[in-house]
Amino acid sequence: MNNNKIKSVLALFFIAIMGFSQSDQRARNLLDQVSEVYASFETMSMTFAYQLDNATEGISQKEEGTILVANDKYKLTIMGIQQLFDGTSIYTINDLNEEVIVQDESSLDNPLNPLDIFEFHKEGYLLQWDIAQRVSGRDIRYVKLIPTQAESQSKYLLLGIDTASKHLYKIIDLGINGTDTTFTVQEFVSNTPIEPKTFVFDEDKYANYYIDRF
Repeated sequence: MNNNKIKSVLALFFIAIMGFSQSDQRARNLLDQVSEVYASFETMSMTFAYQLDNATEGISQKEEGTILVANDKYKLTIMGIQQLFDGTSIYTINDLNEEVIVQDESSLDNPLNPLDIFEFHKEGYLLQWDIAQRVSGRDIRYVKLIPTQAESQSKYLLLGIDTASKHLYKIIDLGINGTDTTFTVQEFVSNTPIEPKTFVFDEDKYANYYIDRF
């Protein structure tokens, strides 16, 4: 899994809650409530399923991953790749290739950070109230996010919200290139202690790895 796929996982997790323009008031109100709930958490731990499909290309890929968030730090793990953000630098660790890519957040044009996922009130999407589903005893309401920018790679996204807990359940991204990506939350825990060292890159552990710094 290359760095672009890491970015796509983070983007799915973040983009669904990054903002909207003229929108259905019901959708706006629901996402406001979700924003308030998540903003109250000091830590978050999530297990998720990630699926990518492109029927034309004959591609169907399924993976599972985890993401931990505490204050301004995060750790993402998927397909044997770890990505750490310690508040200053992003470390992408590839055990298969024995490689670590280190990037200073300030050097990135549009760094992806889980802390941004609850910043709803930005431009970029038209929101529409969409279908409701009953899933394992939970009432899920979907909101459609239609990009307002011509350069977007998405036709639209569907964001599924548990209407009782106001927790994220699912994100479906229908790409303009025929690639559909689905992010499904399998388990979510908030406000449990996370060891600070979780977000620290211990260079001594990777003495035999090639470390590329940008």
